[in-house]
Amino acid sequence: MRYFLMILALVAGCLLPVQASINAKLGSFLKAPLMAALVNFMVGGFILLMVIIGTRTPNNIMQAIKEAPVYSWIGGLMGCIYVSSIIFLVPRLGAALSFGLIVAGQLIFSMILDHYGLFGVPVQPANWGRILGILLIFAGIFFIHKF
Repeated sequence: MRYFLMILALVAGCLLPVQASINAKLGSFLKAPLMAALVNFMVGGFILLMVIIGTRTPNNIMQAIKEAPVYSWIGGLMGCIYVSSIIFLVPRLGAALSFGLIVAGQLIFSMILDHYGLFGVPVQPANWGRILGILLIFAGIFFIHKF
């Protein structure tokens, strides 16, 4: 099961540059990157609503409003920043450099989350092997930028 999940994560990662390129093209067409981000979220929200209705997913929103920690509601804000940034960055830096830097940022902060067990993630201490992995990502970013 773990390998299946790893492949699923890899496939999901492959979708992001495609989505970014499509959204950047829409932003160029609309002459408004933020409008392209809005369209992205509207289409995604509509699809999710249809899936929720189709699968008869229980509606626990009222319970979540009462019980969920305040920080659990800022994921949408972070998604807006992420998608809007990608729409802005890809036409200026290219997909490879943009995503190289994004992945580096994700890995750095993921290691911090793992090390301290923030937001309920299992604790996995930072070590030299993990740090070396991130440094190698930066080496890759250097070569992508240089060539």
